[in-house]
Amino acid sequence: MEENESRKDLAKEEKKEFEERILEAIENLKTGQTTISVEGLEVTNYGNQCTLKLRGITFGIIDKDGNFNYSKENFKQIKETLKDEGVTLEDLGLPDLEQAIDQEEKENKEQEGKGNEIKTEDEGEELDEEKDDDKPELEDESGDLEKEELAKEYNVNSRQVVHFAKDKRVTENERFQGLVQWADGYDDVYAVPGEDYYSYKFIGIKNGEKEEIEDRNEQVGGKNPDITVKRIDGEKITEVKPLSVYQVNSQEVIAMVKNEHGEPEALYCRQEGGDKKTFWGTIIPEANGKNVRQQSPEVRELIDRRNNSGTDLSKKADALSRQAALEERGLPSQKEGVQVKEIEGSFEQNRSLNIEEIAENLMKRDGIVDRATVPPGYYENKADKVLKIMESDQNITYENAVEQVENQGEREQGGRTPGEPRDKRGE
Repeated sequence: MEENESRKDLAKEEKKEFEERILEAIENLKTGQTTISVEGLEVTNYGNQCTLKLRGITFGIIDKDGNFNYSKENFKQIKETLKDEGVTLEDLGLPDLEQAIDQEEKENKEQEGKGNEIKTEDEGEELDEEKDDDKPELEDESGDLEKEELAKEYNVNSRQVVHFAKDKRVTENERFQGLVQWADGYDDVYAVPGEDYYSYKFIGIKNGEKEEIEDRNEQVGGKNPDITVKRIDGEKITEVKPLSVYQVNSQEVIAMVKNEHGEPEALYCRQEGGDKKTFWGTIIPEANGKNVRQQSPEVRELIDRRNNSGTDLSKKADALSRQAALEERGLPSQKEGVQVKEIEGSFEQNRSLNIEEIAENLMKRDGIVDRATVPPGYYENKADKVLKIMESDQNITYENAVEQVENQGEREQGGRTPGEPRDKRGE
């Protein structure tokens, strides 16, 4: 019993000592050293951050404030490596590491549960886009042998490798290897994580031979660039900050982002007008595994340069801002966020959509279930008045606009709003 306790105390002491050595090594980086190695764990300084690499596998970064952020997608590979040595990740004793491991295990369980619920859907694409119907849309990643080999060669998890699809459209008219000229001529193109969390390498395969596409591995704006992408997915538009950006041409880039599971996704992006820090982007379909589906025809049409110039995208950005501002002030909506149809349609079409939403909301407030029980156009007319008030006054909320219309209705019916003086002629 005493022997077991002694072993536990020794393990705790070794763990504490190891942690102290790591923290000391990180402090030493500030003196100008580039890489510190502590028992197989490499800490490398990249200026405003450090990376953590164990047995050649990158699994975390330390920001300029000393916060540890772990790349959980590589935990499994590192765990297997350490297992052969009789060591666990927890034994490293790094700050916040145990919490990160617990979170990773929780996410894995949730993902397994979601995986059991996946159902295939009919995309309804045109016949010339369905030439691979005999293949399942979601195929086992282990079937991509080249992807597995690249993952081993670059010491990363295969889920961190992006295999660009050759036969799926990115825009209305073009696929990846026609859209991205420097990718043309290769049988396959992959994106593989680079030296840290914020860099990737593009690998081309031609006649079975692999090569890094050197002139396309230079990042635009450095690591974690000051660039915003209006990302279009289905009917939803969100703003994202990419980890890294790579030039396609003077107006177009590939932006690498991470999804909620820490897996990389590549976005094809077009510059908004002449703004080099603002882009519109949509996901580039992958050959297998995740993100294998094309975006909807509406999305592919919107991002296609033949349909919308950079100036057109600027105008759509204005429409996006107007609609977002209305929704921020309480404009009722049955969906989450501004949608593609609200920036693709004309101003009149967008107003009609908003009026319909407001009319539905006003009916619900009044307890009206059947529209046939009220005069035709009654709630649409009321909704139009509410929207006009919100359009003319950029600060008024939806609730206040509704209140104004309600009060106006009372006056029109001969009523008197609170605080309104009596007509002296009626005294």
